[in-house]
Amino acid sequence: MAGRSTEIKHLQALSTIAQELHFGRAANRLGVTQPALSQLIRDLEDRLGFRVLERTTRKVLLTDPGKTFLAEAEFIIRRLDLAIENAREEAGQAANSVRIGAILPTAFGVLPDVLTRFKQRCPTADVHIESGESRNLIRLVETGALQIALLRPPSKTGTLQIETIRKELFLAVMRQDHRLAQMGEVPLTALKHEKLIRIVRSDPEDPFVKIDKALEDAGVDLSVSKSTEGTLTALAHVCAGDGITLVPSWAASLPWSNICFKPVDNLNVSIDLAMVWEKTNLSSVAQQFLDAARKTMQ
Repeated sequence: MAGRSTEIKHLQALSTIAQELHFGRAANRLGVTQPALSQLIRDLEDRLGFRVLERTTRKVLLTDPGKTFLAEAEFIIRRLDLAIENAREEAGQAANSVRIGAILPTAFGVLPDVLTRFKQRCPTADVHIESGESRNLIRLVETGALQIALLRPPSKTGTLQIETIRKELFLAVMRQDHRLAQMGEVPLTALKHEKLIRIVRSDPEDPFVKIDKALEDAGVDLSVSKSTEGTLTALAHVCAGDGITLVPSWAASLPWSNICFKPVDNLNVSIDLAMVWEKTNLSSVAQQFLDAARKTMQ
């Protein structure tokens, strides 16, 4: 049977490509050249007898058989990593490193503070940090590529453990020369006749969708607003004088020169920051990181 000769390097190559959906980035993570990675995948497909990837000049996608194979392959990778870590601990050679994923907002306060406390506890530990969007970091934790991720909590977590560590309020943002910049707090009703820049999401449980509902309840006409997908893009529009936006409070820690952030009166919407990890595959060093994060956020 062809699959019997498949090696762990083939599984790791496919798993990394599935995470990145880009041969160049996957090769960089694996520390190999792109041609070498392509050869690994061709070799895997030859051994399996079917294609695991569809490749075009613009994108890389898993085939249906590739998805089925990957699910089992990632389980094997996770079990191998766990076996190695358990054996090392038994031999008194526990790994002194932790692999962390973090969304961009954590870089402005939360992550540096957590790392400072963690390094006080584990001064010799190596910390590997990978940034990304929440949905991608979740997958990396599920596959064992990351041990812990700091992210926006997903609606479904499967077998992962999740713990909310911070709730952020939303702030109204406008240029410093805007008439509302003189107010201590901005009521939602004051936005009725303003040009709004909205951050749009599709999940009905997303805080930004709840923001839209609160605005509509306050009589704001959202049909004439400008839509964008990200906080930083929305703030760039504000800087350019395109209108007012509502963003999580982490953004106020950035060094803006011509805009100001104001509390919003009677807006009962917050956005969560959570830790996610796989409870069956957590080293003692990773547990120390979780504890440091909890203490920091108290």
